[in-house]
Amino acid sequence: FSPNGKKLATGSKDASIIIYDVDPVCFKNNFLLVIFSQYYLLQETLTVEQSITLDGHSYGVSYLSWSPDGELLMACGPEDCPDLWVWNVSTGVLRLKLSHSSDDSLTACSWHKDGQKFVCGGIRGQFYQCDLEGSVLDSWEGVRVNCLWCRSDGKTVLAADTRHRIRSYNFDELSDQNLIQEEHPIMSFTVNKTDRLALLNVVTQGVHLWDLQDKCLVRKFQGVTQGHFSIHSCFGGVDHDFIASGSEDNKVYLWHIKNELPITTLTGHTRAVTCVSWNPVYHQMLASVSDDCTVRIWGPAAKYRKQKSNKSDINSDSGSPSKHM
Repeated sequence: FSPNGKKLATGSKDASIIIYDVDPVCFKNNFLLVIFSQYYLLQETLTVEQSITLDGHSYGVSYLSWSPDGELLMACGPEDCPDLWVWNVSTGVLRLKLSHSSDDSLTACSWHKDGQKFVCGGIRGQFYQCDLEGSVLDSWEGVRVNCLWCRSDGKTVLAADTRHRIRSYNFDELSDQNLIQEEHPIMSFTVNKTDRLALLNVVTQGVHLWDLQDKCLVRKFQGVTQGHFSIHSCFGGVDHDFIASGSEDNKVYLWHIKNELPITTLTGHTRAVTCVSWNPVYHQMLASVSDDCTVRIWGPAAKYRKQKSNKSDINSDSGSPSKHM
């Protein structure tokens, strides 16, 4: 999902990138809207509609990253892809194609907070900091990157590498330090909005929660099947109190951050679920993608969805979206 929650981007092995418009609510009764302009009802629908397809990507898409303002979308390819693409989502125009060397492998990327710089890298040892003109501003030699994350201070970058670590890199000071050491490969990770907790998907181990400040493992979440697939998990909910992850058993798992046992599992996909994304604004929406070539949108069952009027809230039997899917 985009930072404002109103767009959803998906990429696939066929090199297609599709942008969807998100419509969390609709008018329940248009007649009321016309006759009584000061009073109308809105009903949560949690729908998405295909908007545009971004053309020009010549490899399968392995990773997507929205710019902080939601205007640009960055795409990486598989291991044999030496290029990186940046699109203007509003116009569908390719803003930048970064090609530094034909020997590169650029499979991971992340935006800095100001949206003017980004980092990218891959498991062949490339790790670059670049600007929107495509210039490589800085590089770190010999870091084999699986996943990247730019921290909120605007200068620190976290990188999961092939030595089962997450290290912190400061390009301005050319300093680095070890934060996390796992015993198995870290396939992906994400950081919550407080910039303190990291959620890792670890080969054969599942989903681990780490405290970046105290450098300690907080919790191992149970239930998910994690082999050697690249699976992406996420934080969600108003205060990032919930966690979702895909799984190789074709399910989506949901947990509360303080309990290692899942609240529920979401079934419907017929092959491995490789990525989930919780809407950062409309917290009742969760998207999942799978090797079955489908995108699914999850939300509260109809009886738990809220109705609103422009005068006052009309409270229905509402419950936690993470418990009533």
